[in-house]
Order: sequence, then structure tokens, then C-alpha cells
Amino acid sequence: MLETERLILRPLVEDDVDAIYAMRSDADVMRFIREPQNRRESADWINLVSSRWHDEKIGFCAMIEKSSNEFVGWCGIWRLKETKELEIGYAVAKDFWGKGLATEAALEFLGYAFEELSPEKIVAVAQPENAPSRRVMEKLGMSYDYTGVFYSSDLVCYSITKKEFKQDEQDEK
Repeated sequence: MLETERLILRPLVEDDVDAIYAMRSDADVMRFIREPQNRRESADWINLVSSRWHDEKIGFCAMIEKSSNEFVGWCGIWRLKETKELEIGYAVAKDFWGKGLATEAALEFLGYAFEELSPEKIVAVAQPENAPSRRVMEKLGMSYDYTGVFYSSDLVCYSITKKEFKQDEQDEK
């Protein structure tokens, strides 16, 4: 579906369930996301986050490292339940932490969303103590807005407008 310098971002498929289950059952990976899940819940999650591609053009994709062809995580655009705003989300398998892959994938998805879906802004939410995710948000050019209740937890909310994103792209050129 999308491609970056180091990643192929493709729709999740049933064959990804083992990789998703490995990530979703890793307490370190899921520490700030939610409780670890079993294999069946992981398969159901794939179906859920793939169900809106056709109608809404949103969902999560597998992040596949080009050099190794390994599944390294997921990234995509979802609709924040509480506000209906578009949300960027990502998670990376522990073996691939610290390589900038979440930022790389999320930048590509922000470009996709602003171009194809044309929202005024895109948000991201995280546990306040999730410093790595907050760093990714900042690297994306997002700014802290407020702390609110999302997904039944007190989470920080960051955002970036289409204008800010386009300006950041221009500044990098």
C-alpha cells in the first residue's frame, strides 16, 4: 500500500496473526497500550483494524522491514472514538525499538491521510509516562494539546494540522 526508505506498509492479513500475537502478548510492547491479548483476540484485532479500509480508507498496516522482510510492527490511521478525529497510531516489536521505524512509518501515514482524507488535523494519544511514543509524536511535528480521557484512560493528546505538516515537509527539502 505505502512504502518508505526502509519499510513496506501493507494491509494486515490473516497470516500476520502470529506476529501480531507475539507483539500483543509482549508485556513490554503493550505496557502503554493495553493488557496483553491471546491469539484469538489478536486475530479479531486484525479483522477490526482492517475493516474500515474499503469504506473509510483508514486502518492499520503491517510494517515490513525491506532488508530482512521481517514484520516489525503496525502503523496507521484510526478514528478516535471519543472525538471522531483521525488518529495516527503505531507499535514496534521490541527487537526493532530505537531505529526510528515508528516515526518513518507514521510520517508516511500522515502524508497519506492529509492527501487522501483531507482532515484539518490529525491527533495522537498516549499514556503520559510513555516517553518513547511522545518523542515520536514530537518528531512528527505534533504539539501537545491537553490531557483527556481516551480509551477509558487519562492520555495526553498531541496534534498536527495539515498546514503544519506541509510546512514541515517544505522545511526538510
